[in-house]
Formats: sequence, structure tokens, C-alpha cells
Amino acid sequence: MLVFGFASSAANAMAFIAPKHNLPDVVMWMDQHGDVTRIYADGEITATTADELEQFVRANHVESGMVLFNSPGGALMGGVMLGNTIRKLGFDTGIATYARGGMVQSGICASACAYAFAGGRGRYYSGGNTRLGIHQFYSQGHDIGNGTSQEVSGLLVAYLQRMGVDALAFSASASVQPNDILWLSAAEASKLHFSNNGIEPTTAELKQVKGSTYLRVEQKYTSYSARFVFNCAQGGRLLLMGGIVTNPQDAKEKYDWATQSFLTFDEQTIQTKRKGSATDGLTTSDSTIWVTRVLEPAEIRKLLESKTITTWVAADGAVGNTGAADISSVRDKIRNFVSNCGFYPQVGQ
Repeated sequence: MLVFGFASSAANAMAFIAPKHNLPDVVMWMDQHGDVTRIYADGEITATTADELEQFVRANHVESGMVLFNSPGGALMGGVMLGNTIRKLGFDTGIATYARGGMVQSGICASACAYAFAGGRGRYYSGGNTRLGIHQFYSQGHDIGNGTSQEVSGLLVAYLQRMGVDALAFSASASVQPNDILWLSAAEASKLHFSNNGIEPTTAELKQVKGSTYLRVEQKYTSYSARFVFNCAQGGRLLLMGGIVTNPQDAKEKYDWATQSFLTFDEQTIQTKRKGSATDGLTTSDSTIWVTRVLEPAEIRKLLESKTITTWVAADGAVGNTGAADISSVRDKIRNFVSNCGFYPQVGQ
């Protein structure tokens, strides 16, 4: 059998529980993650663990979940299959244990467990008393038939990339001896995209509709997406639509609740408008609430020097709903699009 560090046995095989939590714990959890069921996964991964998770989810009618690991590893392909199942279910992953009615930020996820962890849509890891460990695989039998080590390596690299993890994570694991473990710090896990704490990298794509080209910038979170659409406007200006993408019911509720909307570029507020005014720029479409503004040259310059852009939908005296995107990695694409619109900001302006 192909294993990662620890050979599984029936006595230590991974078990799943979704226990009740005390009220303070529930309040804190709901504030951060919403109505997401916590599934604690404790023990070693076997070839049947993925199927057992699916059975557990069906039996407990779990629609939205986070799998919280405390596992030393187990069967390699079992870990990959478990990760695939978690991604198919659309669940998140983390590392934690359950004790005395609450979630405890402690535990490990090492070896094959790291591959299962990678299956999470949102992958939560902050270090501290939790540890995420990787190392080199080794073979004890024929877990994947007669495949060569090179074929196994290719499979693992492809799996990690499909899950959104940098392939360098496999190179790092291959540099560690089978009997040793490389424990990743929170910063290292984030750099390798092993963890994302519920936030995916920002994307920027050119799109076309009815012969018009626009730029769509999007950053996905576990519970929503922040979407920004850039289009050329007359007179050296730029049309910007900022959207908070959730579901049709939520979008309507946000619209009905709102009394004002605006954008922010870093900390600078851009064009606050009252709902109901002739040009409030606040609309809903399917699952998205949109805030639309036409930017003046000074606002475009501020956009192009900002790290973050945020859509705000707010009510008087209440905290607003926001959709934020880190545009640092796609700012050059935004700048190129703006230049093609005929606006050429001076460097440093």
C-alpha cells in the first residue's frame, strides 16, 4: 500500500462527528462562517474514508460543511480521494478538535491528510497550536497498481494544481525524507496556496458581449464573490460596476435593506449616492447586487494606485455589506485596459 508516514489500521481509522456546540462557540462561529456544519475528522485515512464521509453527510443531511482534521495521515490515494470528495461536496477544510462543547484550535494534519486538506474550497490554517505537515511518499505494496514513482508524482502535481495549490508544494514535500515531516508555517502554507482562509486569488479576464469588450475582475470567497466590471466611457472616463454575488434571495434582501451605496479604493470613498436618486446606480440582477459608477480621471488615477477595491451597500447607521477584491496582482491588466480606453495616467499620479 502507498502510504504517507503512518500505515492505517481499522482501530485507528478516521471517524467523523458533527456534535452540538455551546452557545458562545456557536455565536462566534456563525459570525465568521455562517450556517456551516463543522465535521470533525479524527484518525488515519484509509481507502474507504471518502465513501464514509459521503455516507456521513447523507445520513446527517449536511448541505454546507467544513471538515476539521486531526490526522497523522494514512493511505495516499485515500487522502486524494477524500480531497476530491470534499471538493465535490463544496466543503471547506481546517484543523481543529472538539472538546467540552466547543471547537479547540489544536491538532495536526500531516502526510496524506495534507492532500485531503487541499480538497477544501476554503482551506483554513493559522498555525498556532495546529500544524500542517508534508513529506515524501513511499510505497508498501500496490495502492495504485503498477504505476511508477514518476507517474505517481505527476498525479499528485496535477491534483494539487486542480485544487488551486501551487505545484511547488509537491517539490517541497519531495525534498523531505519519508520519515521526516516539513511543518508549514501559516505564511508558508498561504504562499503555496495550500491555505487560502476562504479567499481565492483575484482573476482578471477580458470578455465580450454584443461586440463590446470589457474587463471582469473577480475574487471568490467561500460565501460570496466580489466582481468588478470595467468598460470604456466617453470623455476619458471609465464605467465601473461593482457586484456582490451571492444568491437571488440574498441580493434582493440587500437591495431592499440599502439606503445608500458607494465604492472605496483602499480607504478613499468614491461617489456615495442615496438609493432612490435619479442616478443611484444601485440594481440587482439574478444573484448579484450591483453598484455602478462612471469614474472621473482623478478617480481612475486613484484606482490604479490602490491595492483593494470594495463595493459597499449600506443602510443609515448600520454596518454595510461589502464585496472586496485585492487587485495588486491584476493591476497591470486593469491599467492596460484603461489605456486601451484612451486614458493614460502619468506614472506616480
